[in-house]
Amino acid sequence: MHICNIECNGKQYEVYGENGYLFSLYGKELKKYHIEADCEIEDTLVEEICQSVIYKRARERALYLLERRPYSVSELRGKLTKNRYPESVREQVISFLEKYGYLDDVEYTRMYMNTYISKRSYKQMSFELLRKGVSKDIIDACIDELDVTEQEGFMRQFLRYTRGKDLNDYAVRQKVFRYFYGKGYPSSLIEEAVVKWREQSEFYEDSTSN
Repeated sequence: MHICNIECNGKQYEVYGENGYLFSLYGKELKKYHIEADCEIEDTLVEEICQSVIYKRARERALYLLERRPYSVSELRGKLTKNRYPESVREQVISFLEKYGYLDDVEYTRMYMNTYISKRSYKQMSFELLRKGVSKDIIDACIDELDVTEQEGFMRQFLRYTRGKDLNDYAVRQKVFRYFYGKGYPSSLIEEAVVKWREQSEFYEDSTSN
């Protein structure tokens, strides 16, 4: 393989072959493998570097990221892409992480939903998870598994948000409606909660006046 160019990028050097970017190495690694611009190297050497240097580096990077917070498969792939690891190496790392349970979109989705069920609607959670690259089938299956229904999660939020507010005031009701509708909750669910709040408020006022 012909090495067409080598470009300095911070502490590393980006190595380019006939078909474009190959990988990034430190200066001492370039010397170790006798790589320089406008030279010829064996394809077997490229493979050796990818396996003995780049793969290990990418795997350590991925594990470091996962120690800091959970990632979906798509998110982690994006991080490794941004870090300029070759596609073959990225996929090898992801396969390793999935095999040993470090990366699992089903578990990631379950954890995400259990964390946010009392803060976000099904619609909002689904949108965010799709944006993170989780498949719709996984999202739908995890929603079916939830112990807390969307209505229960909504009511927890509703009671917190409306504490100290007078929902008999039209302007306040509209503000409450816009807030929850903007979070993806069905209008019927919001209206039902407002009606119940007003009914309980009227009952309390009647009982105290008597």
